[in-house]
Amino acid sequence: MGPIKSALVDIDRASEFTGDDVDRFSELVDLEDNYKEVLVWIPALDASGVVSIYADPDQNGAIDSIPVQVNTLDRDATGHFVQGTSSGAGGFAIVYKIGGAQFIRVHVAADQAADITFYVRGC
Repeated sequence: MGPIKSALVDIDRASEFTGDDVDRFSELVDLEDNYKEVLVWIPALDASGVVSIYADPDQNGAIDSIPVQVNTLDRDATGHFVQGTSSGAGGFAIVYKIGGAQFIRVHVAADQAADITFYVRGC
C-alpha cells in the first residue's frame, strides 16, 4: 500500500492540459509507484456528479500528456465500463481499478463551487 495523498480540486488553479476543467479535475497526484487499484475517500460535494479516475501518462501534466479516463473490461471481455460512482453526500471510500497507473487525477462530472479535497491511496 502506498501513502495517503490529497487530490485537491482547486477551482482557482491554472489550467494544466488541453481540455482541463479546473472545477472538475483534481491536481495531478503521484502515487509514488504503479498500482493496480486506488482507494478514494469521497467527501461531500457541492454538486453531485459521477466521480471517476483519470490516468496521466507521465508527471508533466502538460498538453503532451492529457489524462484519459480509466475503463475496465468486463470479465468475459465483451464490453467495458467506466468506473465511477455518483455522490453528493460523500462520507465513503471506493476502490477503483487503475491497471498500473502512477499519475492520476480525480474527476467529478459536475462543476464544484468551492475547493474539494479527495484522499487517495494506491493499493
